[in-house]
Amino acid sequence: MEGDAARIHQLVSLLVDNAVKYTPEGGKIHIFWRKNGKKAEFSVQNTCDTMPEGDLNRLFDRFYRADASRARESGGYGIGLSVAAAIVKAHKGKITAERTQDGICFKAVFPAKG
Repeated sequence: MEGDAARIHQLVSLLVDNAVKYTPEGGKIHIFWRKNGKKAEFSVQNTCDTMPEGDLNRLFDRFYRADASRARESGGYGIGLSVAAAIVKAHKGKITAERTQDGICFKAVFPAKG
């Protein structure tokens, strides 16, 4: 894939930092970067408390916090995932959040070169 290396680095940092903040002690974080046909996929999957389906659709909204009480514990302002979404959009990609059996997976898909 082609793109702004600094912004892609920022995307990776934002998603990994988010996983570290919300993964409980003893939890797991999995990071994948792969080419899938004509697409490049980057995903971060982590164990965490489950959240209602409707919250998944709002995670990329600026200032949205799925659990306001966690804002005090973990810090931050609720803008990291909205910045991540803007970076992906600027690279003509798509970002999604999906529940997994024991947590959540954020996946960014970009057009791949070649």
